[in-house]
Amino acid sequence: MASTYSNSLRIQLIGTGDQSGVWGTTTNTNLGTLIEQAITGVQSITLSGSTYTLTNLNGISDEARNAVLIFTGSLGANCTIIAPAANKVYIVQNSTTGGQNITMSVGSGSTIVIPNGQIYIVYTDGTNFYSASSGTYSPAFTGTPTAPTATAGTNTTQIATTAFVGTAITNAQNPVNITSGTISGVTITASTISGTAVTANSIANTGGWAVTPSGTTLYFAYNGTNVAKLDSSGNLTAKAAVTAYGTV
Repeated sequence: MASTYSNSLRIQLIGTGDQSGVWGTTTNTNLGTLIEQAITGVQSITLSGSTYTLTNLNGISDEARNAVLIFTGSLGANCTIIAPAANKVYIVQNSTTGGQNITMSVGSGSTIVIPNGQIYIVYTDGTNFYSASSGTYSPAFTGTPTAPTATAGTNTTQIATTAFVGTAITNAQNPVNITSGTISGVTITASTISGTAVTANSIANTGGWAVTPSGTTLYFAYNGTNVAKLDSSGNLTAKAAVTAYGTV
């Protein structure tokens, strides 16, 4: 009786009475290579086009059998990954450059999109792909952060559930240090910043005062009208009289 292969992991099933004297080699491959690959295997795959079909082989190592798939490479468009039409759980990491999404598919049925820079746990029943994640995960930050700039406009940008420690913005997943840059027109909620409003590049309070830097000059405004300015050389210009040695 000839050997057959399991549907999901393509493990060789030795036929009754077959492989006399050599069945141990097949069994070791099944247990020590193929099943181990399905449980703990991490496969890195470099993408370059709009579609990629995972290798899918009987009885030997392949890409589709691995537990973790890490996709790298430079993409100019979204890429669809074609997996075998068989039951399987995958952890998929989209580490490509170019800001493109990866779509997991078996060639038909529903699909799952993994955004650039994200890690998803997904599974297929051989017809459709589903998300098994209660949330998404981001790979650890390894580069040099770029200072963000938020521009005031018709929409409000919100930073929520974020701790601001000194000059650092941190959260549980991705610590990011901000060393320079501008935060303008930003609403900050559920954070440790309190008591001072940060609006449109100025420091304001509820009493009508605002201190706004512009180039090398610092402007002092009251109720929207500039009443004084201080330049980088230390020259102070006031709209009204300056009283020396007065009572403050």
